[in-house]
Amino acid sequence: MVLAPEHPLVASLSSDVQRPAVLKYQSAAKLKSELDRGIDADKTGVFTGGYVINPATGKDIPVWIADYVLMGYGTGAIMAVPGHDERDHAFAKKFGLSIVEVVSGGNVDGAAFIDDGLAVNSANDSFSLNGLPTAEAKKRTIDWLAK
Repeated sequence: MVLAPEHPLVASLSSDVQRPAVLKYQSAAKLKSELDRGIDADKTGVFTGGYVINPATGKDIPVWIADYVLMGYGTGAIMAVPGHDERDHAFAKKFGLSIVEVVSGGNVDGAAFIDDGLAVNSANDSFSLNGLPTAEAKKRTIDWLAK
């Protein structure tokens, strides 16, 4: 999970150990315009020391802040999917984060696979998307999360 540096949850999700690095990063991010942050090729960020739980897997997800996530666009929070988003992939590679393939069809270690395919690694105890085409997997995920 990646939040915009100015996201209101950053303070509560930051650990005491990481707080100085988070505050320093937030100060540096304030010096950039949203335009510069959005087009900057070199991804920057810092781990908050906090975790959230993935509702689909029940696993802990580390929470980072990064200036490529903008508070003025959407909610200022993304569920990073580095296997299938080029910006998330670059960020994950730079910081050594895990890259999980959830849509088959490419080598996600080398580059983000951004096309449609079949869902993989997408199951928990209550439902499975494995083997479903991308459009159907998205629809079922939305329906499942709405319940």
